Amino acid sequence: MAFVIKTAKTLRTHWKKSTFGFCVSVYGLKFLREKHKENLLRRSYCEEARHSYGSEKIELGHRPRRVTVFLNPAANGGKARKLFEKTAAPILYLSGMEVNVVNTEYEGQVKQFMSVLDTKDTDAVVVAGGDGTLLEAVTGFLRKENKDFHENIPIGVIPLGKTNRFAQIWFGHNLDQVKIIAEAAIAVVRAFTKKTDVIKFDGGEGKTIYSLCGLEAGAYREAEERKSKYWYFGPLKSRWTYLRTVMKEWPPTLKAAITYIEATEDNMDEEDDLNGQGKKPVAGYSFFDFLFRRKQKAIQLEEEARAKREEKLKEEMKQAIHTDVSTVELTVTTTKLAKSRSQVEALQVGFGPENPSKMEVVSEGWSRIKQSEFSMGSEKDEQLIVKKIHIEPSEKVEWFNIDGESFEAIPMDVSLLRNKLNFFCAQSAR
Repeated sequence: MAFVIKTAKTLRTHWKKSTFGFCVSVYGLKFLREKHKENLLRRSYCEEARHSYGSEKIELGHRPRRVTVFLNPAANGGKARKLFEKTAAPILYLSGMEVNVVNTEYEGQVKQFMSVLDTKDTDAVVVAGGDGTLLEAVTGFLRKENKDFHENIPIGVIPLGKTNRFAQIWFGHNLDQVKIIAEAAIAVVRAFTKKTDVIKFDGGEGKTIYSLCGLEAGAYREAEERKSKYWYFGPLKSRWTYLRTVMKEWPPTLKAAITYIEATEDNMDEEDDLNGQGKKPVAGYSFFDFLFRRKQKAIQLEEEARAKREEKLKEEMKQAIHTDVSTVELTVTTTKLAKSRSQVEALQVGFGPENPSKMEVVSEGWSRIKQSEFSMGSEKDEQLIVKKIHIEPSEKVEWFNIDGESFEAIPMDVSLLRNKLNFFCAQSAR
């Protein structure tokens, strides 16, 4: 009893220290509890990888699956390697696969690796990094002339960057960091795949970029890129960024000339056929053709397909619509990602208002701060559903943002490649 009374007097005398100590203890217990839950989660995924896949016997003459992982250690402020080794790597290794980890050292290196990678070298490619690393890998992947590589090698994505928009679309936006990394790693082990669309940005002269999410340009995108400069505002930096936007030159409009072809089910299906995504006819080669003329026949078919594409393009350009736009925001994504009501799977182009009020810009910007689901633009934006679009920005427009990466704003043709790549996905998403 004397101990209880003494303790109560001490707490009453030093109530500030006692309150601080209590808060620290509660926080510490909560932190340890979360870490324990994360360890249990990692263990459950590792056990599945080992018991369901790693313990399988390999028949004589067969070899384990080979996976090439491109790891960007610099992603997420240098934390990517630790995240990969702690959560994703054990799952991959325990599955019995042959895992080759390639650490990237500079920007553009993944594209170089992709140019020399062959189907004989790997059975799958896994990109461990952020959206920038994934964009680089997909661009290098599709720049390869080897079509067999595109069709037979699936891609996995392990989200280790600060921004992981595609992974959140693919696996779910409401997962915490450990959960989404583990889900992405076990998806590679389970080997369930699903085709996804790719957006092609062709700037000519070899300046072709392949995107999974889309393009953003204008006041809101520029504000998001500037907010890191206002770190000294702490949790209010995002709100201050939009207030600072309306203090600058007004209105913050983006001007561009666009030429587009409206999308219909018929012309999108024709585009799939021209891109080799439609139904492929079965070649009926005779034995004589197989021995002597197969190569000539293939060249002839390729030339006929090229001539058909050029003729079709000329016909479409006659129906193209030309217009000038002045908008606070320009976005390009797909109707699938935008959750559009359109029944046509095509490109969705969004235009914000031309002369919004300052209060409208601040209000719209603040509403996007806590937005967890993927979205481009606002529901109030004017929308166009197009098959192809040519964007020619004015001289004042300096940058386009494609999948979170900044690129020089140059005239470019934008088109959609439907069901172009195979990505490892969750079993429920098939």
